[in-house]
Amino acid sequence: MQEKTPRVSVIILNYNGAAYVERCLRSLFCNAYPNFEVLFVDNRSSDASAEIALRLFGAEKRFTLIRNRENYGFSVGNNIGIRHANAKYVIILNNDTEVEENLIEELVRVAESDSKIGSVGCKIVQSDGRILYGPMYMNYGFMVRSLDMRTYDRATVHIANCGCAMLLRKSAIEKIGSFDPLLWTDWEDHDLGYRLNSAGFNCVYTPRTRVLHLGGGNYLGMSQERKERIFRNRLLGYYKNYETRNLLVRFPIVLIKSLMAVSLSSARKREKSPAPKGLVEFLKMIAPITYRREQVQKLRTVPDITIFKECRIPERQPFWKTLRVL
Repeated sequence: MQEKTPRVSVIILNYNGAAYVERCLRSLFCNAYPNFEVLFVDNRSSDASAEIALRLFGAEKRFTLIRNRENYGFSVGNNIGIRHANAKYVIILNNDTEVEENLIEELVRVAESDSKIGSVGCKIVQSDGRILYGPMYMNYGFMVRSLDMRTYDRATVHIANCGCAMLLRKSAIEKIGSFDPLLWTDWEDHDLGYRLNSAGFNCVYTPRTRVLHLGGGNYLGMSQERKERIFRNRLLGYYKNYETRNLLVRFPIVLIKSLMAVSLSSARKREKSPAPKGLVEFLKMIAPITYRREQVQKLRTVPDITIFKECRIPERQPFWKTLRVL
């Protein structure tokens, strides 16, 4: 029997978010859902954002501040929040967001419709109206975003939700593990979604609630270090999650096309390519990521061919476009 209002823990990971935390928390506490808590996890901010949150919302019984001793990054920071959560569902929410009043209710409604749903995403819109972050799909066995904005106006099943704003079934996370600490940040949500799918859970998307995203790395610009990390983590994600056949067949394509794409892009912009250092960092992590790969494959109940079919991008992009957005 389904619970009418299952417990929800909303995890807001904060690092120097003084400009955003009041809007984020105020919009969240406007949600009418009757059974939720907010775990505000601070990654040792230096801008007093944790103090601002505590001063404004410390009297709210549903608010808990968790102070980390250092900046652990997105993966570990959120994992700490997940460990503190005593709920059926957790919602991962960026601190630079503003949510609609039906966010929690809608995400829970979708999750409660099927026990196989491990993750629910929603529409994420930038302040200028653009959609830069959203669900990831499979096209020819490679992860891609939709190029058709109409996709975001309908419910879909796909490979992974964006870590900016998504609900996770806690029992599913307890089975497969939380965000991978080795990834620190970037691609950790894609990796988690792939693992959910391979273990028999679904990632789904609903357009019936919206999150306003006021920041974001791609939106505000990226450092060279982050570009290198994204390159590395993309390779790590595919290497860890592909079953053996696709590790031999598709992973070399991922590697070659990734090298070509970032090198050409950097040359056009007259910037230093993140590929050489990103590749070196990937190779340095082969041993620990191979161990994680073994654990992922032991939990696998769904073959890649089924995942590729069920998580296929709606508009079925041509193969060359797929390679361009690996």
